[in-house]
Parts: sequence; structure tokens; C-alpha cells
Amino acid sequence: MSEAGGCYERGPLNIEERSFDIIRETLRCYALDESLVDVAVRVVHAGADFSLASLIEARNDAVASARGALSRGGVIFCDVEMLRSGISRRECERLNLKPVSYIHDEDVRCVSEREGITRAMASVDKAVGEGVRIFAFGNAPTALFRLLERVEEGAPADFVVGMPVGFVGAADSKARLAESGVPSILIRGPRGGSGLAAACVNALLRMV
Repeated sequence: MSEAGGCYERGPLNIEERSFDIIRETLRCYALDESLVDVAVRVVHAGADFSLASLIEARNDAVASARGALSRGGVIFCDVEMLRSGISRRECERLNLKPVSYIHDEDVRCVSEREGITRAMASVDKAVGEGVRIFAFGNAPTALFRLLERVEEGAPADFVVGMPVGFVGAADSKARLAESGVPSILIRGPRGGSGLAAACVNALLRMV
């Protein structure tokens, strides 16, 4: 067997552990809050991009708030199905948590068409109506904007992962989240995505 075909790491756990070791060593050069290191490791790993570590922010005692909210169990709202599927099923079962996405629900589609709003916005309204208090956004800025509108109206939000991606509204929605007073972890600017948001949630789940 040639070197190219035989000399590479094949064990998934070894690959992950080595990756995390490399990332942690490199992140020592970054001015990161100690409470955010585990989150940064998984986000950088998910994106294979160290520059993400400089864009992560925690607001309003976010890590402690997240750990408290997640430890109580319940529902984690996800703006899209890809984010929901990326959250660790094992960790959620351990903590009696259920990640959900309503984006494809028929009642959400009907509300979206009737009110002339995005399905992402309608799905947030459904979550708020059902008493959800933990939210994660990796795709839809309009969903994050909608949640902040509902919070201004008095809806409770215990913790938010704010990482919607895009060139229209993403950076602005996260800037508004940072100023909202809601405990949150976010990525500044237009960058983000479901994979990064799921990595952040998974890091927090493992802290509980």
C-alpha cells in the first residue's frame, strides 16, 4: 500500500482529540475569556478557521446563563432543521432537552403566507407561544430580529445563540442582540451558519 493510501489517522476519536489539542494550543495566543475557550474550540473546529475565535462574543453572563437554562431541560428552538440535526442527541437526552425546528410545519407555513412574513419569523412566534426560552440561530436573520421584537414586547428568553449567516441583516441582527440585554453568544459580522451554531450549543451542553 502506498504512503498516501496507508499513512493517515483513521480513528474518529483520535482525529477529534488531536484536532482539539491543536486548536487549544493555537488559541493560547488569542485574548479569549476563559469561559469561552471550550465554545471557541468547537466553533473553530467546525469551521476549520481560527479567525472565528476573534469574532465570538459572550454578552450578559452568557455562559453561566446558558448552563443554568440547559440544566433545567426543556426545548431548544432552532431556526432551521440543519441546526437541529447538528445538536448532540446524546447530550440532549442526558439533560432532558429537545431541539426543535418549526420551519417546515404546516401551521407555520399558513401563518407566513397569511401575514406576509418569513417562515423563520412565524416559527419564532410559534416557539414564543409555546413558552420556549432557549433559542439558537444559524441561518435566518429575520428569525433573530423577530425574537428580539418579541422580547421587547415582554417575551422571556433565557439564552440565545446568535450566529445567523448572510450579507443582508445578519450582522445587524447580531449587533441588536448584543445590545438587547439577553444572555447570548454570537459571532460578529456576516459570518455564521448552522454548523457553527450547533458547535456552540454542543460545547455548552458538555459544560452542564
